[in-house]
Amino acid sequence: MPKGKDSSWVIDTVTSNISWIKSSRNYVRDGRSQLKPVTINLKALDENWSVQYREHKPATNKLTLSGDHSLSITTDSKDPFHSARQLQQWFHQRAKLSLLPWISSLAEERNLQFNRIYIKNQVSRWGSCSIKRNINLNRNLLFIPHHLVEYVLHHELTHLEHLDHSGRFWTAFTHVLPNCGELRRELREVELTDTPLWASPRLEKL
Repeated sequence: MPKGKDSSWVIDTVTSNISWIKSSRNYVRDGRSQLKPVTINLKALDENWSVQYREHKPATNKLTLSGDHSLSITTDSKDPFHSARQLQQWFHQRAKLSLLPWISSLAEERNLQFNRIYIKNQVSRWGSCSIKRNINLNRNLLFIPHHLVEYVLHHELTHLEHLDHSGRFWTAFTHVLPNCGELRRELREVELTDTPLWASPRLEKL
């Protein structure tokens, strides 16, 4: 309590800020619930996963497949991020197992060769291609519709032919995806910040 204030000041302060307190409490509660989702929708793969949580002492980093598209994860009452980190490990592997053969198949169809493909947990990009012909793909692509993932994959593959966004790039890209302009506008409406909290890149540091 600040010096010179009494209990009536505390009551008045709390009363005058009650709406903010309730809003903040709900925000925290909602945030914590997002760390332990009961369903995960991977739109790119047309997969819906159910998640079950079980208390385990001592806490372990054990995630198991308990059925068709069903995950079972341990929890730790002392660590609110424990389950989310396990989900991130599973999600990263799911992205590797799906995105790597996906882009490899498209590259083969277009008779294009890349050096290496990296699956990353990026904040601001869906993908990128380097001068060394290495392609980075954001694992959070799995959260967006299949046709938009195809747009991103073809976009990065086209950079193997034209590294910049010159007129030649867009001509080549349009030849592959005639509606790439429309898809580009649709993708711009998808916010990377809409990624579920449990899959947030920033959680890896907690």
